[in-house]
Amino acid sequence: MSFLDKLKNFFAVPEGPGASFITFKVKCKQCGEIIEVKARKTSDISRIYTEEGPSGAAYFLRKEILGNNCSNLIYVTMYFGPNFDIISKDISGGSFID
Repeated sequence: MSFLDKLKNFFAVPEGPGASFITFKVKCKQCGEIIEVKARKTSDISRIYTEEGPSGAAYFLRKEILGNNCSNLIYVTMYFGPNFDIISKDISGGSFID
C-alpha cells in the first residue's frame, strides 16, 4: 500500500447507518433532563498516540454537555478500543442512561 493510499484511508469517513457517530444518553443530576449526545468519530473523538488511558484504548472523547433545562455542565470522558467499543467511561454532573 502506497503512502497516498494510507493517507486516504486515514481520512476516510466510515460508511453505513450510524457509522459516523457514537450516540449515548446522559441524565442531568440537577434537573433530571435526559440528553441524547452524538459524538462524531471524525472530529469529536481523538486518536491516542501515547500510553494515555486504559490498556487497549485507541481513541478517547472528552465532552462538556449542557442541556436545555438548567445551566449544569455535565463532563464526560470515554475511552474506546480500535473498533470504537467502549473500554471505560466517566461522568461528572450526571449519569449515563443505558
